[in-house]
Amino acid sequence: MSVNGGASRGFYFNTVLSLARSLAAHRQAPIEKVQKLQCMCPVDFRGVFQLDERRRDAVIALGIFLVESDLQHKDAIVPYLLGLLKGLPKVQWIEESSERKGRETLPVAEIFTFGLVTLLSDVAQRDETLRGQILEAIMDIMKVLQDICKDPEAHDKGTDVTCLSTLFFEYSFYTPGSLIHICLFLLS
Repeated sequence: MSVNGGASRGFYFNTVLSLARSLAAHRQAPIEKVQKLQCMCPVDFRGVFQLDERRRDAVIALGIFLVESDLQHKDAIVPYLLGLLKGLPKVQWIEESSERKGRETLPVAEIFTFGLVTLLSDVAQRDETLRGQILEAIMDIMKVLQDICKDPEAHDKGTDVTCLSTLFFEYSFYTPGSLIHICLFLLS
């Protein structure tokens, strides 16, 4: 979410981020307003999510709301985020920024996946009741992505995931403060 990512994207991201933080500041944010933020996120259309810059920004903003609001409306938001996580192998990644092309930057899929897994890790750390469900979903999707990398020909041609994305996904497990460290700590 680069500051120099383009004027329209910067404005949109700042707008949804401000909305998320404004809602998070309420002791009890109205579900209708949170749903408006969630409506800006991608929807599953026949098993495929389309993720353009605005939809990715909206997901990050929704996650920021969830964490900064101390998990308000988690019953509505976490299942959505887990569904999005499970849909990663079939995501249609849409890059609109021509400014991004030609620069040496990480692929959009890697950046978004890292953010989503980190967000879910934060939620798992804060809520014991969701911890097992989140960990299981992360492990399941990691296995799917690894299988795709091992044998890409055996999978749907519409799958737009690279082995590098999988490695980056795995890396998110090993960063300090991540879910794996939390689980290892809890098991020790």
